[in-house]
Amino acid sequence: KQWYQRRVRGSKASLMASLVLVFVLALARVSISSAMTDQRMNGPIRDITYLGVKNGRMVVAYRGMGRVDFMGVNLAQYHDTNCMQQNRKYGDRNCQYAEFPLISFPATVKIVGSTIAHQGNSYSCRKPAVESWSYVEIGPDGMPVRQHFGNNNKF
Repeated sequence: KQWYQRRVRGSKASLMASLVLVFVLALARVSISSAMTDQRMNGPIRDITYLGVKNGRMVVAYRGMGRVDFMGVNLAQYHDTNCMQQNRKYGDRNCQYAEFPLISFPATVKIVGSTIAHQGNSYSCRKPAVESWSYVEIGPDGMPVRQHFGNNNKF
């Protein structure tokens, strides 16, 4: 009987240890996913990439908090989809997407970021002296032929 009681007591302890381990791993996963969100959403605008024409819109991917604009072309960004819908359409690449109306192709454009200064729990981000930018040569089909990046990679 003593052997049985010890075994039951030991299995309860191992069950509690397993539950604690599962809880710790779940908590770590939450912190990893929130770190990925921080990487995508926080800091200065950077990694501006023109993806091409998708669903009748010009699509630009970028990281950071703020917005991107086409220089020299007056284009209003579409705001009719949220980030989850955009991730389903274009893929979850740990970035944000900006959608713009089509222009006449071929064209050479400059896409410039505009950072919003912000402060978080363990960091602060000021507007950089020079914003990130990307020169893009767009072919007749709306896809990028060549891109040149000028990124603010100090984040």
